[in-house]
Amino acid sequence: MIKKIFFVFALALISQLIVSCVNCNCLPIKTVYYTNKALLLRNMDFSLAEPKISNAAIISGANYGIQIQLQTEIIVLNKKQIRFGLMQAAYACSCPEDDFIAKDNIASLKIFSNNDFDATHPKNTDLSLYFKAKRNNAMVTITDYIAAINDQKYGYPNNFYEGIFLQTMPTSNKKHKFKIAITLTDGRVLEAETTEVELT
Repeated sequence: MIKKIFFVFALALISQLIVSCVNCNCLPIKTVYYTNKALLLRNMDFSLAEPKISNAAIISGANYGIQIQLQTEIIVLNKKQIRFGLMQAAYACSCPEDDFIAKDNIASLKIFSNNDFDATHPKNTDLSLYFKAKRNNAMVTITDYIAAINDQKYGYPNNFYEGIFLQTMPTSNKKHKFKIAITLTDGRVLEAETTEVELT
């Protein structure tokens, strides 16, 4: 009986050594150069533990945010090199992700409303100081957020996917359509507008 137990343990050890030597057959890392082409905006509600996309016409101003998706276009994509292995791995492999490099970085982001926001911000004046960007578990100023993502060697598209969130309630009007204008380092300006939302 003891010999059988040792045999099973030895067999398990040998099979683990063989499997650990199997190549995952990962493809080489590709370098993807892309350019930013357009914006897609969605209203967000942060009333729960995690913010979510909302189609509601009324959202609490304390929980209101905007998800900004940068629509991109690939400029250059390295060809994949296909490798064939004699054995398939019997365990889950983790292959490295491709590198995404932007041709153009974000120079600035401005936010405007189609209505007066407060006494010092009539319609079509910049409200970006009233918003903060969500980055992991923290809220940072939009200027600091842009500086951080531009410092990354490899920026992944849709940097503002987690959303930007209103920090100051409007006092002049409750209903707003917010327009985002992102200026890129090559001088182009990308603009989009949210659907109308009433901030309570």
